[in-house]
Amino acid sequence: MAGLPPDSPAARVDGNLRSSPWAGVVSVRIDSGVYSGALVHRRLVLTAAHVAAGHLPSAISVQLNAGEPQPLGVARVRVHPGWKGFTKPFAFDDVALLELEADAPDGVPVYTPYYGPMPRGTVMAFVGYGASGHGDRAPSVGADPAVKRVGANRVDRVVARPGQPEVPALFLYDFDGPDGSSDAFGGPTLGNAVETSAAGGDSGAPAFVRRGEFPRIAAVLSFVADLNKVGTPHSTFGASGGGVLLSGVRAWLDVRMAAV
Repeated sequence: MAGLPPDSPAARVDGNLRSSPWAGVVSVRIDSGVYSGALVHRRLVLTAAHVAAGHLPSAISVQLNAGEPQPLGVARVRVHPGWKGFTKPFAFDDVALLELEADAPDGVPVYTPYYGPMPRGTVMAFVGYGASGHGDRAPSVGADPAVKRVGANRVDRVVARPGQPEVPALFLYDFDGPDGSSDAFGGPTLGNAVETSAAGGDSGAPAFVRRGEFPRIAAVLSFVADLNKVGTPHSTFGASGGGVLLSGVRAWLDVRMAAV
């Protein structure tokens, strides 16, 4: 999502150049649905479990947008065994890996997972193929498998795994508006042209942190949260959302990545 004018959905679009740091962020299509994912191995796309669960590989289309659009065939779907669907108040382990039929092309970024601490206030870049619009109203531009957008947000809350308070599992954020009056958690905005929220089509999108010269994936965008103030629609200023911290699924992810 974009801020108020003069910011716009078009201003948030990545150019789909191979030289872009976001060139390894792919779109995922299932039937008529558009979702997002990212390369974490030449043969693996990381996305959300709720995107891929229950679907045959042949039903899933992955598209790389690094220059000319390039389809990538899916050979296998690996869903985290802890995924139990959307449960209240939060859903855990919403991650999956799509094993590709062949290696992604050389020269396209492959992102390293980040398992380090994610304290409140950590800034993350959201990159995905979801719908967009101005933050003071509902999305007005639909999700598009060839158009990815970039914005940022902060970690506002961290949620531990049930029964394991030492294991950070989820992060929560809100879409800070210009005056903060509707913000679910409060806190200053990152700026009208930077602050963003996920919208339909961003499920499975990577949330990046900068550690060193290259961005690393710290989380997968998963859900809108039922923590909005009364009268605040999802994906508008003040609305809340969240995702799965990779530190909370590290054991599964390391095993699956090593097996390819």
